[in-house]
Amino acid sequence: MSHRHSLPNLFLPLGIAMLASLALSNRASAATCNTAANPPTVSATALSFGNYNAVTNAAAASNGTVTVRCVAAARTLPTFTIKLSKGTGASYAPRKMASGVNRLNYNIYTSKAYTTVWGDGTGGSVLQNYAAASLLNLKTFTAFGQIPAHQYVKAGSYTDTITVTVTY
Repeated sequence: MSHRHSLPNLFLPLGIAMLASLALSNRASAATCNTAANPPTVSATALSFGNYNAVTNAAAASNGTVTVRCVAAARTLPTFTIKLSKGTGASYAPRKMASGVNRLNYNIYTSKAYTTVWGDGTGGSVLQNYAAASLLNLKTFTAFGQIPAHQYVKAGSYTDTITVTVTY
């Protein structure tokens, strides 16, 4: 079956870069990695939506990860929270990817149900929390990205940059 469309915007390469940072507190313990000399590390993988097709009825989805770990294997993770920035948009409802002056709505969620926006605890968003109840030295969280269907925007490469902040 073939369809003809005069829309120049059917396929858009999309990506969200996530930058990681740590916010340090003054709590210290011999068993955890929460000191200036032995801090946890944080890394994040990008959400890559590939080509977006505006005429499909399905939303586009992509997953990324945020990983916090102790470099020293004998240490355990402290209690911490992870927040994600709004990106280049003004709010979490929704986040916006940009291609020049053009914008494409999307968001990042805490689960594949796509109901709870992962942010900084404001604007209807929530933080991800980890309670140091076990002897883990590595914890990975999944970021569930979604672009709603039927957004007819100009063709281009749409991107956003999200800052990941871990506070312990």
